[in-house]
Amino acid sequence: MANVSVGKAYWVRRKAREEVHGRAIQQYAKLRDYCAEILRTNLRSKLSIIVDRPLLTHQPRFMRMYMCLDSVKQGFLAGCRPIIGVDGCHLKGDHGQQLLIAVGRDPNDNYFPIAVAAVEAETKDSWGWFLDLLLDDIGESRRWIFGLMQVFAEMEPSVEHRLCLRHLYANCKKAYGGGTVLRDLILSIAKAIYVEEWERRMNLLKEKNRDCYDKLMGVDPKLWTKSHFTFMAKSDMLMNNISEAFNGRILEARDKPILTMFERIRCYWMSRFAEKKKKAEKYEGSILPKPKKMLDVIATRSMEWNARWAGELKFEVHHKNRMIMERFVVDLLAGTCSCRFWDLSGMPCSHACSAIFEKGDNPEEYCSNYYSPTAYLAIYGKSIAPINGENMWPKVNCDNIIPPIFRVKHGRPRMVWIREPDENRSQTKYKRTGTSVTCSNCGQYGHNRRHCPNPIVSGTSYFIVVSYC
Repeated sequence: MANVSVGKAYWVRRKAREEVHGRAIQQYAKLRDYCAEILRTNLRSKLSIIVDRPLLTHQPRFMRMYMCLDSVKQGFLAGCRPIIGVDGCHLKGDHGQQLLIAVGRDPNDNYFPIAVAAVEAETKDSWGWFLDLLLDDIGESRRWIFGLMQVFAEMEPSVEHRLCLRHLYANCKKAYGGGTVLRDLILSIAKAIYVEEWERRMNLLKEKNRDCYDKLMGVDPKLWTKSHFTFMAKSDMLMNNISEAFNGRILEARDKPILTMFERIRCYWMSRFAEKKKKAEKYEGSILPKPKKMLDVIATRSMEWNARWAGELKFEVHHKNRMIMERFVVDLLAGTCSCRFWDLSGMPCSHACSAIFEKGDNPEEYCSNYYSPTAYLAIYGKSIAPINGENMWPKVNCDNIIPPIFRVKHGRPRMVWIREPDENRSQTKYKRTGTSVTCSNCGQYGHNRRHCPNPIVSGTSYFIVVSYC
């Protein structure tokens, strides 16, 4: 085998990619034709391209592109909960840029990508542009809940936003130190579902760490704790990082040229809708599998509670352990519990399940329609229309779009992301922090032979004598 230099290997790889996906520069010139073909087959979809053209004598230079298909939009409005997570990631092409995405949750608690956009960078202006187009698509009549960004503060009152709990704890850990006690206490405060419990746990934090308490008290509780939420799907609906907000198929497409990337995402949507619709038509049950699994866990916990009938459909529920003084009021007709879990999640809590069992009913009958197969079929029931190949696309008579200018930052490019203090610096090696070392000299934990305080055992014990007969 002949020796091949690294430079020549990279050149061959680039040429092979151009043969498979086409040259990236040529793909920018075909974006308008691609959008026209999608709009021809998928009516009422929205595709928007923004170009930079200071003078008419200049060729239009690509800046941004937004895509939201009508079937996806109508499916989201038909059956998804009003919670939207937004995030972005870098594109791995030759022209930089970043990919923005908005995702919701379907009735089976899976991620549901709503819209995507390629922009020049994650800035306040680009996020505002993306969210304005998204809200124009889904409407502003409902009260939407978004992950927190600075741009949300300038939006309409109908838009709520929430903090990422993981990043909130990371900031507290960086400023005031970590530890399992502080971590578990902050998590329990965020997961408290009624105000009295939140106040009680905040007082515990005040005793443990006054500075951390003051910091969290300075943050509006409506942004990070369930006790002040108006709507909640599950604890993990606080969209946290890129690994959650993006589906694997979409992440796989970000190293492709611009046109190939959008086409991969469109094909993923089209196949996903067809597969989900087929599964929904065959499914038999009152609620979907994932919500049912969660409800089974709640129903098992309800065995720890006793429900006492108070007339009509109201119950007083107390714990079987008399040492636990908690007591809650359940109203089956209104679908409420004083602990607020049922109000927030749309699923009966353990107290409500205890009352439902006392009445002789099935808890599945009291779940919200968001978890029903009917809502699932309403989301994926409308198919996404296929499109023709490039040879049959309608031609748009406009000046060709040229790629954006790739601005190289000063210094050596960063090869890995900036990690948290407690994250592993290597993806293949674990940190030794927190591990226990055994001394080979005395056999005790906490030190090695070099720092052993005991006398060093003679070296004869470290040899094995093998005799042959």
